[in-house]
Amino acid sequence: MNTLLEGPSRMPFYTDLAQVFAAFGGRQCEFNWLITDLECNWHPPELSHEPIWIAGPDLTELIARTTQDAMLQFIWGVLSAFRREVRIDAAALEVYPRADGNAALWEPDVRIQHPRAELEIVCWDSTSTLLLSRDDDLSRRFRAYFPEAVDLDDYNREQQRARDASRPIN
Repeated sequence: MNTLLEGPSRMPFYTDLAQVFAAFGGRQCEFNWLITDLECNWHPPELSHEPIWIAGPDLTELIARTTQDAMLQFIWGVLSAFRREVRIDAAALEVYPRADGNAALWEPDVRIQHPRAELEIVCWDSTSTLLLSRDDDLSRRFRAYFPEAVDLDDYNREQQRARDASRPIN
């Protein structure tokens, strides 16, 4: 179940991972995370290079600490969640998930970019957060926490229909 959150919401800025993790109710700790294509308003030392491989509890602690210190904002980035038993060599990625310039995120039936990931949080240019998920519970939690969120696949199909309708007929 894929979800789009944009516009006015209880999220004070896009993307505030503290709010996303609050929506997950702690379930983000069940995963290891790959962070790629990262741009933030400032970079704590743990996020100064990329790609980054980090355990869920460590990422949760980092987000809690940086939110208290200086409101860490993820402007661009992809956070891909993997089951704990999965190991990824962040220095030798075969698949590099991208946000900035990734038009495929706005096509109908968008898919998680890394084939072994269970979940993907896409931080899109300080304007929206995309949640791509194979875990319906996490999607339901996110949508319950952010009731203004919409189905990303429906949104993308609607946008595609609008683009098709505006094309000139030859």
